[in-house]
Amino acid sequence: METTVRPRADRVTVEIPIMYHRPGDDHWFQASVLNLSASGVLFGPSELEPGASVEVILEPPIQVNGFANGKQVCAARVVRTTESHTVAARFEECRFLLDD
Repeated sequence: METTVRPRADRVTVEIPIMYHRPGDDHWFQASVLNLSASGVLFGPSELEPGASVEVILEPPIQVNGFANGKQVCAARVVRTTESHTVAARFEECRFLLDD
């Protein structure tokens, strides 16, 4: 069996707020982004577990390595956690949120 190695997307340290919840939950939690790339986000604190589906809302002030600036909601999956309760999530789909 052949294993495909994907290069890791460049990450940028950016400290911005993030809101997240499990799909179907009404309650949103607040946390802070530690770093961001076009493929995912590292944030915390959170008690999410690897493999969990999560929706996040974030608003980068500038374009970050292919991740556009502006308020977005993203479906993601938790790929790893740390002992300090940070969560790495890989984006599956992102879309812009338009203000009313």
